[in-house]
Amino acid sequence: MVKEDFCVFLDAGHGSLDKNGNYVTAPSKQFEHAKGTFHKGKWFFEGVWNRVLTNRVAAKLNNLGIANIIVSHEYVDISLEYRVDMANWYHKNFKNGLYISNHSNAGGGSARGFEVYTTPGKTASDEVAEMHWNNVKDLLGNRIAYRPDGSDSDNDREANFYVLKRTAMPAILVEHLFFDNFEDASLLMDDEIVERFAEAQVRTVIQYMKK
Repeated sequence: MVKEDFCVFLDAGHGSLDKNGNYVTAPSKQFEHAKGTFHKGKWFFEGVWNRVLTNRVAAKLNNLGIANIIVSHEYVDISLEYRVDMANWYHKNFKNGLYISNHSNAGGGSARGFEVYTTPGKTASDEVAEMHWNNVKDLLGNRIAYRPDGSDSDNDREANFYVLKRTAMPAILVEHLFFDNFEDASLLMDDEIVERFAEAQVRTVIQYMKK
């Protein structure tokens, strides 16, 4: 699978737990559930989960010999500008690339489901998003809920997120369920679910590389 002119840039959203066990990101990126066990008792930390998934995707790509660079820090919530600048700088060394930003969502506790974002309008990222949507559906089926846009002919939602509009390569931002919903959060703690989400990203990368 080695392709010397292609690189995947992986971004684990927000910050994580520092070496003293402190969660170094915005309060909105964590949620204390009334029951269950998550990252710290009943607390679910989005940034921790984002890194679990991103690191697994990177390991899978490494096993296949596919170049990849994680542009997020191990735990520091470095700026979006820094992440994008890093990706854009290294991208100059490759003919083609792909940027994937990994997140889980929050919506007040009642919302559930999987989403993929691209910038507004028709771009090269739309095709990547549709590939990824289909790969997730193939691997997770009805085990999770889905939140398609529904306003046009494809499933991706559109927003002017910094990491989508400032990257020099096609980019998608993936919201993996809602961490403040107990059912979704419980699914995110299931190692098989994480594995299937990671495998879906690798399949998306391979499909895009072939094009």
